[in-house]
Amino acid sequence: MKNIVFCFLFVACFAVNGFAYDIQKIRRDYVEAIKNADVADKLYKDLKAIKNPSPLIMAYLGSADAVRAKHSWNPVNKMAFLKQGCKTIDKAVELSPNQLEIRFLRFSLEHFLPPFLGYSKHLEIDKKKILELVQKSNVQALHVDETILKNMVNFMIDSKRCSEAEVNVLRKVLA
Repeated sequence: MKNIVFCFLFVACFAVNGFAYDIQKIRRDYVEAIKNADVADKLYKDLKAIKNPSPLIMAYLGSADAVRAKHSWNPVNKMAFLKQGCKTIDKAVELSPNQLEIRFLRFSLEHFLPPFLGYSKHLEIDKKKILELVQKSNVQALHVDETILKNMVNFMIDSKRCSEAEVNVLRKVLA
């Protein structure tokens, strides 16, 4: 979890419906939402209000919905939030399959979900795509700055979901 905090700390803005959304604030709020139910609800509502969201905004919307599940005490709501959140993130991946941050959001969310729920089915696919993207692309092509990239790579390594060969590939990105 600690590396997620650092993954989303860079400045960028996305224009959506004529209003500039500060993606840095969305990232910061998302990290805070993991710890705070009120922030999770507000972030979800703010993102839900965006008409025609970009795939990245859609991925954060799905992630915020899934985080709301973490904070919900009602098992029915937990499953509904999680199901809808995962569906939204999957749609974002479908719309933008080569966007590193979207793949990383889904990977990191699924990493923390208990396997018995059946929502961790993209871990291998996303891991392979993330490895492919970080190997073949320069930082500018990934639409993340070097700090974000390094934090994503460190999360991948710390997740213990990568083989030794994959960790070696990831360490090359850090060099």
